[in-house]
Amino acid sequence: MKLLNKTVRYYFLLSVILLLVAVPVFYFVLKRIVIANVDARLIATKTQLVPRLQVMEETPEGNNPLLNNDITLERAAPHSGRDSLYTSDVVDSNSRRKVTYRLLTSHLVINRDTYRLQIKSSLANHEALITSIIILQVLLLSLLLAGLLLINRSLARQVWKPFYNTLRKLRAYKVDDAAPLHLGNSDISEFKELNAAVEQLAERSRKSYVSQKEFAENASHEMRTPLAVFQGKLELLMQTTPLTEEQATLITDLATASQRMARLNKGLILLTRIQNGQFPETEDISVQKMVIHLLDQYRSQADQKQLGIETSWQEDLLVKANPTLIEVLTGNLLANAIRHNITGGNILVKIAAGAFTVQNTGQLYPLNTARLFQRFAKSSADAESMGLGLEIVKKICDLYKYEITYAYEHPMHVFSVKMR
Repeated sequence: MKLLNKTVRYYFLLSVILLLVAVPVFYFVLKRIVIANVDARLIATKTQLVPRLQVMEETPEGNNPLLNNDITLERAAPHSGRDSLYTSDVVDSNSRRKVTYRLLTSHLVINRDTYRLQIKSSLANHEALITSIIILQVLLLSLLLAGLLLINRSLARQVWKPFYNTLRKLRAYKVDDAAPLHLGNSDISEFKELNAAVEQLAERSRKSYVSQKEFAENASHEMRTPLAVFQGKLELLMQTTPLTEEQATLITDLATASQRMARLNKGLILLTRIQNGQFPETEDISVQKMVIHLLDQYRSQADQKQLGIETSWQEDLLVKANPTLIEVLTGNLLANAIRHNITGGNILVKIAAGAFTVQNTGQLYPLNTARLFQRFAKSSADAESMGLGLEIVKKICDLYKYEITYAYEHPMHVFSVKMR
């Protein structure tokens, strides 16, 4: 969950809780105020009415102009209690519907007789007013809440805009870029300090990467001449006579190690040249023709392990790229399919749907995808494997924006390069 959404969620939950609490409290407080106001009017009416009733000499509950539907007076038993105020539902004589009234009941003595005076006031209009006020309050609070959420989200996006700009540039940044990382300035102190720290970290990483790359490049180039001299001297030594069997074995071991070092050096130099963009030449290439040519070259190696090779050409894949790099890409995948296969295994090479795919039998479990394309990552103990082949393939794919995938479909290991 994004930090912005999490913050807005807390604001929303707090606002909803306050709304649920505030509306009922406001309703009951408002109702109490209205009832208190009605009670005050009832008491004022009684205060004005009682003196006028007490001075009447005739029966006061008769056709008295002071009495009406809301004010009634009737004889009652002697009563010494206090006046009472209460709410009651009374059936309206006209509409025959129950109406909520606030009633005041009081007992008075008129001409030595006890009377019960009842004054009532309808609360219907007041309740309708309260309901309208509550509805209006809920609407206003809801609009206020929605407005606050929208304003908060809009402001938060503006406030967090430098952060997302930094994040976007970090995602696009590559340590092998020649230009240093520039995140720009921000008027927010925290983001300004963050950008400065990230720029310093990126610059240190870039310098370290450049230093390591230059070291590998220089070391690889410097090793070429001594390796060539070493291999030449070994070849001369093999031609000397007499040569004992023990000496021949030692020389053979040295030659094997020398060839291995030469392949390793060649792979490192190739990686460095790819990273430095030293293959700018491109041309239209038929991947099918190139793969057929490579299969002819690898035929003897496949026959040594008794491998069955099948091909499926559903289309001819044409790409515009450097021919050397495409040959290295396809050749490494084919060489791996042969080297890491089992005796009597199978290989399926096909081109379909814009992808070049190599399937081969081998170990009966999937490879470690986390380290599959990393340098010197080896999935077998084969001494011929340098651990650079798949990394070179990945670098070429990154250079041309190809998509390489690996999957294990028992019993086949499947490498597929989507080239278009």
